[in-house]
Amino acid sequence: MRRRDISCLLFLLALAGAGRPAAGQEPVSAERAAELTELRFGMFVCWSFSTFSNVEWTRGVEDLRWFSPTGFDPGQWCRTAREAEMGYILLLAKHHDGFCLWDTDTTDWKVTNSPLGVDVVSEVRRQCEANGLKLAFYFSEGDWTRPESKDPELKKAQLEELLTRYGPIEIFWMDHAQTDGGLDHEATAAWCKRFQPDCLVGFNHGQPAGDLRLGEYGRPTPLDDPSGAGYGARQAKGYDGYVAAEFTFPILGEPRGRWFYTLPEWDDRCRPAEEIYRYWREAVAARNLFSLDVGPDRNGRLREIDVATLRKVGRYIRGEIEPPPEPISRGKAASASSTWEGSPGYEADKAFDGSKATRWGGAEGVESAWLAVDLGEPARIGRVLIDEGDWDRVRRFELQVREGESWETILSGERIGRLERELEPVEGRHFRLAILETTQEPTILELQLFAAGD
Repeated sequence: MRRRDISCLLFLLALAGAGRPAAGQEPVSAERAAELTELRFGMFVCWSFSTFSNVEWTRGVEDLRWFSPTGFDPGQWCRTAREAEMGYILLLAKHHDGFCLWDTDTTDWKVTNSPLGVDVVSEVRRQCEANGLKLAFYFSEGDWTRPESKDPELKKAQLEELLTRYGPIEIFWMDHAQTDGGLDHEATAAWCKRFQPDCLVGFNHGQPAGDLRLGEYGRPTPLDDPSGAGYGARQAKGYDGYVAAEFTFPILGEPRGRWFYTLPEWDDRCRPAEEIYRYWREAVAARNLFSLDVGPDRNGRLREIDVATLRKVGRYIRGEIEPPPEPISRGKAASASSTWEGSPGYEADKAFDGSKATRWGGAEGVESAWLAVDLGEPARIGRVLIDEGDWDRVRRFELQVREGESWETILSGERIGRLERELEPVEGRHFRLAILETTQEPTILELQLFAAGD
């Protein structure tokens, strides 16, 4: 066969294999995937150097005394997860800074050499077992303690320790933000399967591999709809090795929020229980795993507001309290300053129909716009939900109510993402979202208003 023919054959074979998991990293069985999906809801615990720095990525730490909690209480974490009807703890085992929360043999840069002096992973495993929870791990593939964040043998050794020393691991959540650590994703997934073939392995972005579709800042969508994969949505398209899907975001703040504990001044910031419960319902409907990040504070305990919120979510799930009411704006008459004309289906009423499959879009080229609803009669509004989906285009907005011939601002902000906010109760019939600044034509999945007191 001529060299050109061989090259063409190799190219066609590569195309035929694109989107398929490589040999050695086959997905778990359908039965195992269904079993893991039934866990439904879990607590993602981000706790490391960044808990003490007020920034998400903490560089420059040279002394392990930096990590100095005085009230480490994994029992509180796990009891709260159980009260929230969660099925697993997704524990950050190592962030980009290379600090290991287990008693590793691979480096001295570990928690047992810090003032805390205990194996955090071991203690969390023990509390998971005591509270009937499963254990999963987050792991940063890149490691700032290594040149260019890459050391494949270190990565393999640390994964082997986590997969052989701490019992069954349900999920391995790999963060690609700081390279793949020198071991590509197919090889990483195969390495993990070597020790625990029943573990779901996923990567938040980068080379698609493994069998779990991750969704950092994602949203619930069925397995055949990769748009819910957040940062990894583009790479997830066309890959057919996934057998389960997950999405995650922080409980702290909106629209994006913070993964680690931040400041005492932020201790009143928390997503409402009603928003979390709605996401839980959507996750169940889409058969997704929902990993809600709840970062412990500098002592090592969950914030009081997080505990109270999650207990309320659990009461909603168990049916002990009435579920959150439906919005009173759904299906009401809507209007907008303009409508996208590139294809049908982006009219104003699409933002009020209760469906994430439809959305309103402003006309091509507009830099500001408004979207309004007529409730038909005056109503007392106490909460709003605005969902921009994954587009993240709005940079300044106001929610307004019409008073006579003028519009009065009742809420203002910058980015939206998905925002659900309690309001000072306000009476009105006509409300509108004024988008004052945007990076592209604005688009809104949902704008919903809820009656005060509901």
